[in-house]
Amino acid sequence: MKNIFNIIANPDKQGCTILLYGEIGDYAEVKAQDILTQIMEAEAKYKSIDVRINSIGGQVGTGIAIFNALKASKADITIYIDCLAASTASIIAACGRTVKMSRYARILIHKPTGGIWGNADEIKNYQEQLVEIENTICDIYSKRTKMSVEDIRSTYMDGKDHWLDAEEALRLGFADEVYDDLPVKAEDILNLPVDQMCGLFTDRYVETFNHQHKSHNKMFETIKKMQQFSDCADEAAVIARLNEISKKAEAYDTLKTENETLKTELAGYKKEKKEAEDAAINAEVDAAVKDGRIDETQRKKFVKMLHSTEAESAREILNAMKPKRLVKDVIANGAVAETGAWEQRQKEIRDNYNKTI
Repeated sequence: MKNIFNIIANPDKQGCTILLYGEIGDYAEVKAQDILTQIMEAEAKYKSIDVRINSIGGQVGTGIAIFNALKASKADITIYIDCLAASTASIIAACGRTVKMSRYARILIHKPTGGIWGNADEIKNYQEQLVEIENTICDIYSKRTKMSVEDIRSTYMDGKDHWLDAEEALRLGFADEVYDDLPVKAEDILNLPVDQMCGLFTDRYVETFNHQHKSHNKMFETIKKMQQFSDCADEAAVIARLNEISKKAEAYDTLKTENETLKTELAGYKKEKKEAEDAAINAEVDAAVKDGRIDETQRKKFVKMLHSTEAESAREILNAMKPKRLVKDVIANGAVAETGAWEQRQKEIRDNYNKTI
């Protein structure tokens, strides 16, 4: 099989793709250490990871290590079975993440096999290890499909190869969704051996990926033509500039909100101030009407003047006017009111006269 294995940033830059294309094992193309390193690097940078599988399987131990790494990852992981998830690769696909399977893909499940050379004790010990591995695989498939461990064992661990197409895998719970995103015709693959079919999928997928990145690069060149990004040397610089613009936009939105709040508060203060000024002017004119300095017909005139640039002149006029003495202010209970200077002098004379008598 062709081997393609690396981290590829998705066009939206929010996630990436890891390709598990090739045989699995420390001796093979897809190694546990490489996969674990790539997963750790990817989840530190991206929110989501697409893991695309096209593998004939390989070492169970390597597969279990990859299975555990995917299961424990904090990233949002989606498994894609592009063509073949055979043997150990089917175990990886059952890691508990969402599994999407190509309409033309296959899953191969069978009893774990191996070989050993040694004495009777060594062979017996190896046999026990194979049984333990089988138990582990049955438990993994059981959790994935919700079938019982014994049903998994009796159905798939009978020494035969069990091939599942996409619809059957979906029905049994080995897959969550069937997709058809590659331009592959059924007649082009139905009569091909599995290795050739997987090679065709590999070529088509890589071709599609290259087309996406050509479009992505074209978009990048278009962005660089804009004045704001003309000095950006690479995509990283463009992303950094976009982050700056985004932060400025957020700051603008915040300032705009604060400005609207201050405008509302200021309008409230202005309204309160005007109401207070109106009340003071009305009280001032009311006092002038009450003490007779002006009459009711002059009220509106002085109110208008006090609200204008002539307010100071209006107050000088009001202050210069003398209050009118009303009869009710002079006579109180049939006696002369003693409030003015003349009345005060008359009172002193009366008091002195009374003292001499």
